[in-house]
Amino acid sequence: MTDRILRLISGIIDNDTRYRKDSKVLPVLRMLVSILAIILCACSSNAIFVITVLAVELMHLAFLPTHSMTRVLKRLPLPVIFTMIIMLPAVFLGNPRTMLTVTMKVLVSILILAIMNEDLSWKEITGSFSQLHLPDVFTMTLDMTVRFLTILSRLCQTIHEAYILRAVSVHRQDKSRMQAAGGILGTVFLKSSRMSEETTEAMECRCFNGTYRNFTRHKLSVYDILYACIIPLMIVFFIIT
Repeated sequence: MTDRILRLISGIIDNDTRYRKDSKVLPVLRMLVSILAIILCACSSNAIFVITVLAVELMHLAFLPTHSMTRVLKRLPLPVIFTMIIMLPAVFLGNPRTMLTVTMKVLVSILILAIMNEDLSWKEITGSFSQLHLPDVFTMTLDMTVRFLTILSRLCQTIHEAYILRAVSVHRQDKSRMQAAGGILGTVFLKSSRMSEETTEAMECRCFNGTYRNFTRHKLSVYDILYACIIPLMIVFFIIT
């Protein structure tokens, strides 16, 4: 489970490292539409609106590249199965529709967030926070936490692989492996302390004053206007249904 979490965090940063084009739609507008869709799906009292949003997202998913589609589909089963297990008592209490409704809403929410993560890079997501007038401390803390977790997880994996290649014993219950695990964690802890000090000194040398700036400029285009029309259409459709 820990390995899967670290891979998920690494995948967020890897969106910036692989070649990709900038989003044609304003990132902050893309985030607002996604958040609004999730909120409306959660507040919906019937399945018509949720199924409609699910159909639109599946259509969007079909136009993604194969590798992006695979990453999105891999993130769906675990939260959906977990939700079904949590809502399983509703079936025995005579409310099976409740389990299906909640599971479908979770599926749509995860699908929206996964597709948005494929459409937007991590720098576009963090850059949108300033346009949403979120505190700079929140943006900086979130950005640095994710990036440092990625660096430290890769360091931990590298040290672990190096130990396995040099280990003589093949028994999993060997005490030396438990001692090695403690040594790896200690090395990672010392590395994180040194990195935090170096980061603080680098920020002081660059006269960082706490302002998290976004240097990406996006010109208003036809795609932005068309995408902005989705917001009133979605609200009207929610009220009608």
